Amino acid sequence: MTSVARTTRRMVSSELAALAEDPELFVAPPEGTQHVARDRYRVVIGPHRRWAGVCRLRLSSRPDELAREVAEIRGFVAGIETVLWNVGSSARPESLPDRLHELGLRHPDPPMDHVCAAMVLTEEPPQVGGVDVRRISTLEEHHAGLEIMLATAGWTARRPPTNERTRAAETFERRMRRGGHEWLAWMDGRPVAHALANRSAHGLFLAGGATLPEARGRGCYRALVRARWDEAVRLGIPGLAVQAQYGTSAPIPRRLDFTEVASVHTLQSTT
Repeated sequence: MTSVARTTRRMVSSELAALAEDPELFVAPPEGTQHVARDRYRVVIGPHRRWAGVCRLRLSSRPDELAREVAEIRGFVAGIETVLWNVGSSARPESLPDRLHELGLRHPDPPMDHVCAAMVLTEEPPQVGGVDVRRISTLEEHHAGLEIMLATAGWTARRPPTNERTRAAETFERRMRRGGHEWLAWMDGRPVAHALANRSAHGLFLAGGATLPEARGRGCYRALVRARWDEAVRLGIPGLAVQAQYGTSAPIPRRLDFTEVASVHTLQSTT
């Protein structure tokens, strides 16, 4: 992290910065989520053990102790297909991503990058004209958002979309019970962009988004950021956090005055 980023971080609330760096630790979890809380790490295991996240890593610098702690974490997530390790700037010891590589962890599958910027927005973004943003409220709209996500480059290279379509109704119902923080951007009478957010006590975490290729560069992302800012204000938690890949999406929130507060390495357990 640059000295500029370190200086700026002192101007941002520590809670919002922590949300950006380790979102699994703060966002409202889906029903059925399990948590393993230790002084040196946290493990979040999703419903039906379909996924797991490892975060807030404060591990030992001693090689033998580090190997033992990693093996302990692996024991909690054994048998889970997708296990992502979130290694932020606050993680310890230094060079932890390299040391985890030596212990058998690997970079995540494309299109996910292995390093991204944790960023926050604390000032009101501008309004955007020409884009109609609507809160998703029906299963049909949720399906439309899902298809936009699946149409983005690289998704099918990572894993087939069959399960996502099969679970669409279940996912929609679960998100609606959690507050329905899901939006569509419409242009020319059709949905062209989709965005999600997860609620926390310190702000909204921008949990994903996608824009159809033919609609890019026309303000959809900016309009969806504004919609999520308005929702955060409505909830009394004005502040947005996001993790954006340096090589692709990070320049976009930077242009909207998001501030980088940490670098985050993502690693994946081998199965």
